[in-house]
Parts: sequence; structure tokens; C-alpha cells
Amino acid sequence: MNPSLPFDPPDQELTPAELEKIAIAVGEQSSLWEDDLRRTTAERTYCDVFTNEHLGVWAISWMADEHDTGYHDHTTSNGAVYVVKGTIRHEHLRLGDRPVGTAVPAGESFRFDPTFIHRMRPEPAAGPTVTVHAYSPPLTDTGQYAECEDGLLHRHPSPADEQLKPHGWQGTPSTGSAP
Repeated sequence: MNPSLPFDPPDQELTPAELEKIAIAVGEQSSLWEDDLRRTTAERTYCDVFTNEHLGVWAISWMADEHDTGYHDHTTSNGAVYVVKGTIRHEHLRLGDRPVGTAVPAGESFRFDPTFIHRMRPEPAAGPTVTVHAYSPPLTDTGQYAECEDGLLHRHPSPADEQLKPHGWQGTPSTGSAP
């Protein structure tokens, strides 16, 4: 094990439960990401904490209520998110009904498989938020979802290094207030 990492670098793909343990361990060891994570209200920022062929771990800074991933999937990657600071709003897309949203405060986590479509944004008025994300295999691309001009839901493929943001109308937020 690398002495600075709180996990052994994996030699195979990991399950969502395994990723959740890694996200929590990395989140609790801020020395791995604190100095490299830029904090600005201009955009959501991230730093790569660890990547090999089986795992990618990122710390992400959400400093403004407007920081919003829009609805997206993770193509072929399992994932987990740990909230280090602040509160993240985690929303699940539902067809024909308002999305289901949950406020996930610091110290809590969630996990998902590649079939999952979700949206993340800071809980309105919760202040600066930091999250740690773990993906297996490492995230190389995502699919972003939006209602487009034709009124239909479309999936927009995008590389993982492109800033996730809404690509069109995202529907009514689960909190009842526009992000």
C-alpha cells in the first residue's frame, strides 16, 4: 500500500460498496487533496487524487449555488460520493413526475452503478461544499441528459474532463426553487 493512500491500489474493477469505503477514507484524509483543490465561485473545480486502470478518485469543490452537474450517467463506471463539507443535493430523474431529491450533508455518502441517472448541486443556501468521488473503472466519459428544443429527452455524450453542466432544461428541481 502507498503510505499516503488509505487504500491499496486495486488490480480489478470495484463494486459501489468498495468505492464508497474508498471515497470516505480519502475524504477523511484531507492532506491527499486539500492543497490541490481550487475554490472559486466562477466554476466547480476538481483535483485528481488517484487514478490507475481500475480506479479514479477526485475531490470536487462546489462554491456557489449555481454549480450544477445537470442530469447525467457515468457510462460504464460504478461510483460513490462522500460529502466532506457542506451539503450536496442529490436528485434522481423521474419521468412524468417531479424528481426525487435528497440533501446529503457532510459525513454522509451514497453509491451507484452505471445505469444510474442523477444530478448533483449544492443544497441551496448551504454554503461551500466539498465532495470526494470514486469511480471504477475510472470515469472517461458521461452522458448528459436534457429536454431539448424538440421537447424530447436527449443524451449528450461528453468526455469526463469536460465540466458537467446542464445541457438544456432540467425540469423542476426537487426543492421547488430553481438552482
